[in-house]
Amino acid sequence: MIRASIALLAAALTAVQVYLIASGKEAICLNDGCAVVDSLTRVPPLWFNLAGMGFFLILFWLFFKGRQRREHLLKFARLLLLAALAAEAVLVFFQYAVARVFCSYCLIVFSAIVLLNLCCGLRQMIRGAAVFTAVMAACLSLQFTSSPGERKETLAAGSMAELPGEGDAATLYLFFSASCGHCEKVIASLGAGTRCTLRFNPIETIDSFAVKGIRRFPDYQPEGNRLFLQSLSIREVPLLLVDEGEELRFIKGERRIIDYLQQACRPATSAPSAVSAVSRDQSLAAPPVFGLSAAPQQDACSVQSDCPPESEASPQGR
Repeated sequence: MIRASIALLAAALTAVQVYLIASGKEAICLNDGCAVVDSLTRVPPLWFNLAGMGFFLILFWLFFKGRQRREHLLKFARLLLLAALAAEAVLVFFQYAVARVFCSYCLIVFSAIVLLNLCCGLRQMIRGAAVFTAVMAACLSLQFTSSPGERKETLAAGSMAELPGEGDAATLYLFFSASCGHCEKVIASLGAGTRCTLRFNPIETIDSFAVKGIRRFPDYQPEGNRLFLQSLSIREVPLLLVDEGEELRFIKGERRIIDYLQQACRPATSAPSAVSAVSRDQSLAAPPVFGLSAAPQQDACSVQSDCPPESEASPQGR
């Protein structure tokens, strides 16, 4: 009866999640990992949770009926639990190696599956551990790399707008946040234009953005920009990515980015242009990295939270 009760509680949890997602309300999650993981799946979260609810309801029925000495039903339930552990091993690896963040709700579901396996006895525990370890070991033995072409496609998909440059000048990607005052200053420094082609990659949906001469891309995907930074353990913006073909160069911090743009991308003739502030809408292995400091910058903002008011900012960030 314990196993049936656990399965029923897990089914109820996923049913609540289905209701919240279907009704457009905030889903159950204790951190930002759920949104990141959901943005990387090809199957919508609603269908994932519907499948999970069905899975736990089937387990509940099998365990409930299995009490009546129907051993074949219990055997089938144990087989389903082993399959679930194999699937969870892939999902755990994905969160660890690809998303670089764990989804708290996913871990709760994973815990329910582990607990059900434990309740099925010592043999089931050993088999489950063997299945989970084997799948995890296979996943860890793989190397996830992206070609320069795939990398450019990912970056291009996250670009909200492009400021065209001149000739064969380098292509740059500016990662920024709407709430980051240091990002505002970097964008404002483009008043004289730029000789480089500069693409704007926000980490969130931007409501309004105006820079003279830009070309807008309405179908950009800001979630991919946040994931790209997380995959490289970068937690601050503004960040300028210089695409040098087979290599990527990162420049972090307001002052260093402005200095680079002035030295490498300043046009021969400067003409004033209007720049407006950005405002927020309500809402795997990396190539070699050069010029990226692991120490937090004082003229940068955290990806996870808004910047403090200007009066609280460090003198170096003013």
